[in-house]
Amino acid sequence: MEYLKELKEKHPEIVPFEEDDDNWESNGFEALKNSKYELAETYFGKLYLSQPKHHSGFEGLAYTYYLSHEFDKAEYFMERAIDIAKTFLEDDSIDIEVIQEMEENDLNIKNRKQLIMW
Repeated sequence: MEYLKELKEKHPEIVPFEEDDDNWESNGFEALKNSKYELAETYFGKLYLSQPKHHSGFEGLAYTYYLSHEFDKAEYFMERAIDIAKTFLEDDSIDIEVIQEMEENDLNIKNRKQLIMW
């Protein structure tokens, strides 16, 4: 998909599974809280590239794009986040409530309603 290609082109230095990405998610959400959408996109984009098999980067990008009114991108990334998160149910490494909240936010994105984030 073009969205993923765009992120890879913005951050060619990121090597999957080899980054010190411990704070990128919290930094991304902090940027969102302060309406710094470009900065949030940077953190979540790098997180996605660093951890492509984890839902956090995708979910953060969905929220970022929704809040910056890029609704098609928001829908795309939230759907990917949910698909990935569901794989963690197999070994009980995620609570079903997390996925249910993500699914509710997916509906909120599609219906342009308030997100559940903080």
